[in-house]
Amino acid sequence: MEQQTHRIIEENEGASLVRLKGTLTIQEVAELKTLLQQALSQSDRVVVDCSQAQKMDFPWLQLLCSAHRTAARAGKSLTLANLSGALKELKMEAGFDRHCSCPQSDAPDNCLWVEDGHEHE
Repeated sequence: MEQQTHRIIEENEGASLVRLKGTLTIQEVAELKTLLQQALSQSDRVVVDCSQAQKMDFPWLQLLCSAHRTAARAGKSLTLANLSGALKELKMEAGFDRHCSCPQSDAPDNCLWVEDGHEHE
């Protein structure tokens, strides 16, 4: 790992901000899982800022999806912010680009991968 890849910043409004940085590979997935669990235990709202993430492996998408479903089941929210073009491309290549929730979703109108402006079907 070249640099710290993520951290939590607490905000006043009951939210945790998790900033992702650098190249994010499968080697860091377990660390992020622990970090997301901590953030969800401390806050009702977690925002994952991807603005400084240069590259992300497929397991990261799976982990973020799982964390989002866990948050929804607990009545909390986990959202993504500032996806780069490369991350949007990975999302599309991996089949995570959606206009509506997947069949596995506990909440058909609540999906991490549905982009703003798309109708929920």
